[in-house]
Amino acid sequence: MERIEPIAPQGVFQYKLPPSKSHMIRQLMLASKARDVTEIRFEGTPGEDIISMSNCLEKMGVRINKSDQKWKVYPPKDGLIAPNETIYCGNSGTVARIMTAISANFDSDITIDGDLSLQSRDNSTLSSCLRRMGCKISSDNFPCVVRGPIKPNNIEINASESSQPISALILASIDFKKSMKLTISGEEVSRGYLKLTTKIAKKWGLETDFIDNTIILKGWKVETPKIVYIPSEMSLYPMAILLDSLHDNLQVEVEAKDVDELLFSTLEELNNPIITKINLRDGSDIITPTAALMAISQGGEIFGAAHTKGKETNRIMMTSELLEKFSLNCISKIDGLILAGGDEPRKPDTPVETHMDHRLAMTAVILATYCGAEIMNTEIIRVTHPNFMKMINTLKSLQP
Repeated sequence: MERIEPIAPQGVFQYKLPPSKSHMIRQLMLASKARDVTEIRFEGTPGEDIISMSNCLEKMGVRINKSDQKWKVYPPKDGLIAPNETIYCGNSGTVARIMTAISANFDSDITIDGDLSLQSRDNSTLSSCLRRMGCKISSDNFPCVVRGPIKPNNIEINASESSQPISALILASIDFKKSMKLTISGEEVSRGYLKLTTKIAKKWGLETDFIDNTIILKGWKVETPKIVYIPSEMSLYPMAILLDSLHDNLQVEVEAKDVDELLFSTLEELNNPIITKINLRDGSDIITPTAALMAISQGGEIFGAAHTKGKETNRIMMTSELLEKFSLNCISKIDGLILAGGDEPRKPDTPVETHMDHRLAMTAVILATYCGAEIMNTEIIRVTHPNFMKMINTLKSLQP
């Protein structure tokens, strides 16, 4: 448990973002399938989700030399191998779904598992698709045993809960023996992450793209760009905005590298004081700090976020619980939250539960810098931002 005392920092504060896990996880996967060595460059410290991906790939024969700001990925000469031990994906749903699809290309039993949070997350969309392509999947949750190989055929996939299963199939298609048509149904969510997958994959040799809601997937040769650069984790940018808004005499400056457009339009809305309705259909990862920011400022409504129930927690319910803990008025609804606005955070009477959700934990810590609190399980923050607590603690030096 972390005890956070209220502080009143003044002056300029450098808010340093870690490398983007969405980018780096995908780049690591593709580098493991290339023929030559790939150098991955970044600024900051990779989070534990990225480390989980590297650990999974190393169990499949990949060698990764890790140094500050640079990793070198050496793919196995004869391709990935089926591991004899469990592939442990930690807290990452992205890693688990990619590794499930990749493992389904092997005619071997491969076990995929993760921490308690990951074990509670539903994987039925991907597992049902793989079953329709001839694979055996022991469970719709983790742990699960996967056995292929994938036999591509035309299938439909519902994208109203997550885009991760589609991204996983695109990356797994490298080893497909024949072509297949993948048709997306339902109202797509997190579309930016799917665009990110195809954008990155095209730089490695993917030659297909979506036409309307359909993509043709077939085997393709992975060619390394030799050097790839990882942008900063911009999904954490709202944390910096929240910190800046809480402390009148603090000027927060964000240090970001190679900013990607993934969440650009949503982040622009956050900086616009006129906007009181925010659609998080494509930005559900930022619901918790966004709700906190709206609660202490103009108020408003968050909608389009029903799919957040499939994240590390049911983020609509848990965000509402968190805000109420800090005396911030909030009403939850099926697809979002309604914030009264104009509220001032107050110190909670009891420890704040973060439900092992890194974004809940970071938001709680930032709110506590204003009013104080005891925060449970802050170690979960390391999955995305390993240096977050150290960075926040430096705020004490800015007190008069």
